Amino acid sequence: MLVNCQKNDYKPEFIKAEIISSKIDSLNSEKEVQAFVSKLKYPFFEQKISEDSIRIYRKFEKFELKRISEFKRDCRFDEDTLTKKVADSLKINKSFYKSDFDNNGFTDLLIIGDAHTCFGMAGCKEMESISCDFSVYTLMNFGNDSINSIDLNFITKSLSLVPKIIDTELGSFIELHKPKEYNYENRKLEIVNKRIPLIYKYGTFIEHNIKNKNYDIENIEFIAHGCVAGCSEFIISIDSNKNGKFNALNYNWFDKNFSSDLEPNDIDGEFKTIVSNEHFNEIYGIINYLDFPNLDNSYYSGAMHSSSVTLKITYDDGKIKTIKDDGLIGTYGLKRVYEMFYELRFNQEWK
Repeated sequence: MLVNCQKNDYKPEFIKAEIISSKIDSLNSEKEVQAFVSKLKYPFFEQKISEDSIRIYRKFEKFELKRISEFKRDCRFDEDTLTKKVADSLKINKSFYKSDFDNNGFTDLLIIGDAHTCFGMAGCKEMESISCDFSVYTLMNFGNDSINSIDLNFITKSLSLVPKIIDTELGSFIELHKPKEYNYENRKLEIVNKRIPLIYKYGTFIEHNIKNKNYDIENIEFIAHGCVAGCSEFIISIDSNKNGKFNALNYNWFDKNFSSDLEPNDIDGEFKTIVSNEHFNEIYGIINYLDFPNLDNSYYSGAMHSSSVTLKITYDDGKIKTIKDDGLIGTYGLKRVYEMFYELRFNQEWK
């Protein structure tokens, strides 16, 4: 008998960080978590004009913690019934959960609730108008009262989902259960019962890829298309030698989050640079991790006046993968890729 002593499945070594006590560890009731969340503020965007900066904060003061069983929205379609059944089967019966998702030693929070960001749903009483929002956030804890919020329901705020924390020998993950999905082609709400495993990686939550196949990426081109609402329009490409090209077409403000209250300068023209090692490795790394050849070729949100982008990847001796995304809703991983390219306009020395 021959015995193969070589392991077929290599698992990287994982060392769980020791817990560093913080405010979140002392929160044990929904009332305590609600008080903590209501006082939170985090940088929403930063205005940059010349050497001056004005930081604008977005608050969670309107966020109302809710258990999934407590949602009772549009009575015409009863969208939450199936979600409640899924939550019940998974024993998700709280409005908040704790875990250290990024293994930095600080306990993070996952919260479920109503941010009261949209209205107009038909309530169960005559002439009643109720909130249509269904929000799930992770509040990433970096100590010293530094909290970074991540929206786990960014695609649509009205459709509900069920988040479940999975603790494994390789750390904590989030498994999102999506009972229903809106099909924009036939304009119908469909039962999908989809499960999306998410891992904290590259500064946010992206789809967990256990295969992690490496491709020889030769060039990446990112095109942000304009829109009637004044969306940023530009083209950025990066080749395998870190050569970057930036063609700024329209609405590329020096302030990356332009506000009508201020008048920063618009950038236009063609620029070049050698992309920094940090950002090159980050962009090439995440695209490889996403197993991009197996992603869909197109995504469509159906939203009016939304941004749209095209991602073109040349790899493995001339193969080309093109992804078109109307609404920037493709996947969690793609969303982070798009953010990286939007940020690249301002974090490199373009000449």
